[in-house]
Order: sequence, then structure tokens, then C-alpha cells
Amino acid sequence: MRKIIMWDMVSVDGFFEAPGHDISWFVFEDELAAYIGETQRDAGTLLFGRVTYEMMAAYWPSVEGEIATFMNGIEKYVFSRTLAGADWNNTTLVTGDAAAEVERLKRFEGGTIFVFGSADFAATLTARGLVDEYRLGINPVLLGKGTPLFQNIPERTKLELTHVRPLKSGVVILHYQPVAD
Repeated sequence: MRKIIMWDMVSVDGFFEAPGHDISWFVFEDELAAYIGETQRDAGTLLFGRVTYEMMAAYWPSVEGEIATFMNGIEKYVFSRTLAGADWNNTTLVTGDAAAEVERLKRFEGGTIFVFGSADFAATLTARGLVDEYRLGINPVLLGKGTPLFQNIPERTKLELTHVRPLKSGVVILHYQPVAD
């Protein structure tokens, strides 16, 4: 069965975006780019909710470089009840039961499945126990307000810390796995 990894940049106070979908506070530098390259080599599929998908689809097709090549070429699914279509290269629009479709995707052969951003969609996957690992890049900033990464989580989920990687920029990358009760 394929593994689902949720990977997000987050502020110290728990927000993954500032008001207005602002992510300009993300610390992105060579060491983080190297980490991304190392840890996403086995990725086979990306999953997005509508808002994150629209932001990514507006940005990546016009960018060049190793990460852009990865983002533009990989298989992608966007989960939305309101989108009429998904035009970004190699993207499938799913309008039905998100959790059921993700359970189906996990059963296929292929690389790891990553979820970027998409707090509401990720909360649905977390509630159904479909996320196998959480990877957080804690950025050295307090936003004060914005969109919390973890919201609408129906119950407590115990996590085990499996990896810590501090970067020179002050970003600290944490890997957690849910612990079965």
C-alpha cells in the first residue's frame, strides 16, 4: 500500500498561510531545496484541495528549475466540489468522496503520495486515518493570524517524532507518524 505524507511549511504559531493566502514568509533557500530533492524522489502523486491547487497551478507552469520540473510533471489530483476543470499538466479533478478516492489511490502501485497545503482537505484525510506521516517545516516567524494548518480535527491523534533536521536558516523540519492506540 502506498504511503501518504502531508508536507507543509508552518509558522511557529501554527499557521500555514497568513491572511489573503500569503505565503511570502516561507523561508526557502538552498538547504531546504536540497532536503526537498532528497525526500521527494520517491513521490508518485500529489494531492491538493481546491485553493492550494489554484495557487500552485497559477505559479508552477511559468517557473523553471528542478522543483518546477517535478511539480509540472508529476501526477496530480485536485479534490473540489466547485471546480469545473483542472488544466494544469497531468491533473485529475475529483468531485466525489475525497476520502474514498484517496483510499483507492493508496491501493495502487506507485510512489509515495504527498499532500501540500490544503488544510481542509488534509483534515478530512487525518480524520479518516489516511495520513501516514506529517512533515512540517517550522519557519522562524510568528504570524499572529492566518489559516491554522490543523483545524477541524475530530479527535486527539498521538504522534511519534521520527526525524528532526534543523537548517541554517532557522527552519526546523520535523517528521511525525501517527501512533495507533
